[in-house]
Amino acid sequence: MKKNCLALIVCILILGFSPVEAQDMLVATKVSQRASVEQRIGTTDVTVVYHSPLTRGRKIFGGIVPYDFVVDGVEYPWRAGSNENTTIEFSHDVRIQGRPLPKGKYGLHILVGKTEWTYIFSKNSESWGSFSYDKNEDALRVNATPEKMPHQEWLNYEFVSRKSTSAILELQWSDVKCGIEIAVDVTTNVLADLKAKAEKTADDYIKIAQLTMEQDSSQIDQALDYVDRSMEIQEEFRNKMLKSKLLRKKGQMEESEKCRKEAMALGKGFPYYYYYPLSYMLLKGDQEKTYALLTHMLQKEPNNWIAHLAMGEYYIKEQNQEKATFHFGKAYEHAGERSKPYTRYMYLSNKLILER
Repeated sequence: MKKNCLALIVCILILGFSPVEAQDMLVATKVSQRASVEQRIGTTDVTVVYHSPLTRGRKIFGGIVPYDFVVDGVEYPWRAGSNENTTIEFSHDVRIQGRPLPKGKYGLHILVGKTEWTYIFSKNSESWGSFSYDKNEDALRVNATPEKMPHQEWLNYEFVSRKSTSAILELQWSDVKCGIEIAVDVTTNVLADLKAKAEKTADDYIKIAQLTMEQDSSQIDQALDYVDRSMEIQEEFRNKMLKSKLLRKKGQMEESEKCRKEAMALGKGFPYYYYYPLSYMLLKGDQEKTYALLTHMLQKEPNNWIAHLAMGEYYIKEQNQEKATFHFGKAYEHAGERSKPYTRYMYLSNKLILER
């Protein structure tokens, strides 16, 4: 027995834990397991790391998590979990409940009330729980309304009501859930990422020009500058056509038409045969223009598999399954070996829909 105790003490010393710390760690792993949840919203990664306790028959809110825990003017917020700080990290700037919060990693705390919760984002993400919480380290506070839910034994975080640019991060425990909206500006974030790249490609500059116009349509000259940088790297259909469109917006019709003709002469591959015609249908709702372009392309090049693929997409939009299947079949027939698996899938899946 003495040898076993001695061995335990030696192990504890080697590992660098005191007996109490070792016991606390053992209890923590059994009672409140570490958990995490991650969600991409737009291009922004949001990661929550927490320890998840059980209710074990206890009264949680208004019980072990007191309501309005403020004593002598000092706030004692809940650590939104157990053990170390619950943390939340954003890869880009976000808006929480409509209010801005810079990208980064934050300690997450909550002041719990009966009818309202205050979510606190602390610049200090390294504390142990909320015991060393300092209001001066707050980055943001937002309010949220708790709601009743069916009993849940484990504390859980979940992203719900997900949309392309927002989601609700919901805390769920006992018979209560309470969520906060996290929203992102995708255009701003993608633009910032592209501008931050050390070595930009011709494609990067095309995207920067497009996003610059999307963000502020008056910035035509700035967008044209980015297009010219793209063309300095490599002239191609996309940057020439984009320059034509921008010049047209400026009223420079002669220069725009010249650029358009140069772009058409450079037309090849997916940018020309697929994205160019389909853009009229998908972005502008002009299906007649798409049909006219694809028809012209296939008259000139009847075996162009990319144009057939695009025509298949056109007929899906037109809800003509028979013609869509025909053109996907032609795409499969004429595609190169590298593109055979994809075109085969498109043909067979649409053939199956047609036969049913």
